[in-house]
Amino acid sequence: MTLHQERPLQRAETLDGQEVTSTLKTVDGRRVSPPDLRVPQLRGLAEPHGLVLDFGPLDVSKSLVLVMNGWLRFGGGMANIAASHDPSLPFPFPRLEAEISPGSWKPVDVTVGAPAGKTKTILVDLEGKLAPGTRRLRLTQAFEIHWDRIALMEKKPDARTTITFVTPSEADLHFRGFSPMQTLPPDWPLTPDYDIASPNSYWTITPGGWCTRYGDVSELIATRDEGLALLNGGDELTLKFAASSLPSKPAGTVREFFLYVDGWDKDSDFHVATGTQVGPLPFHGMDDQHYGREKRPEFPSDALHRKYNTRWVEGRVLKQTARR
Repeated sequence: MTLHQERPLQRAETLDGQEVTSTLKTVDGRRVSPPDLRVPQLRGLAEPHGLVLDFGPLDVSKSLVLVMNGWLRFGGGMANIAASHDPSLPFPFPRLEAEISPGSWKPVDVTVGAPAGKTKTILVDLEGKLAPGTRRLRLTQAFEIHWDRIALMEKKPDARTTITFVTPSEADLHFRGFSPMQTLPPDWPLTPDYDIASPNSYWTITPGGWCTRYGDVSELIATRDEGLALLNGGDELTLKFAASSLPSKPAGTVREFFLYVDGWDKDSDFHVATGTQVGPLPFHGMDDQHYGREKRPEFPSDALHRKYNTRWVEGRVLKQTARR
């Protein structure tokens, strides 16, 4: 989606009236964070909070898009299990409302979503969703989301944007090790220090099972065909792309680069079923709620698994011995 014509954010304030306009103007590492978090067992959740965003009078006939940059602390299995024991805790997904008259708010019929995981930008398409006279938007949530920038822009209908996919010219899988987390303020996501690596992990669970052998794995990651490169803790996949694979860049244009990755990350939280095993392998179209109980169909790419996934990783799990 190509955007232009940014509507400047005139004023932003929290629900309790704290003015935060300058904090949300640009992506600069200054973030608006939840004022009160839940207990540690409910990691990723916060007490209900929100923002009131004033963009001035809006021409709602335009194809407006809300652009929001930030990050969400992932709760994981522990938070899911803890919340399942408390009927007062449905998952409070972010909600957007529009002020249709002074002090009168109406829900906007959109799925806001969240910037899942580390820092990223999400878009909320407001085309045809706002009533005439709308000026202010109210975003409420109960997730631990740290917002860095919120802007309102317009779709560019005559954009000459083209997308070119480039397959890696090299894809080398190898063991690298484990990096400690950097010491950062609490409104920053967990960020490893890449320049430091140790052969020893910082956690107690390593999933056991057959993983992809080290070396060239270009064949496994070339297409979206259910053939999976299986990485375990401490592994690194180094990718190289040939600049000669790109078309020439027309004069006066700008080129942006995005890393497109299609795959799954398996959480080894103690509360996750089969979290200590590499398998069973996921597949596109599976029922996420029945993972592990739904048989994986046969795919032509299964031959690639037999060829490449020949490295056995011994699982490591913290065990407690019963005493009498």
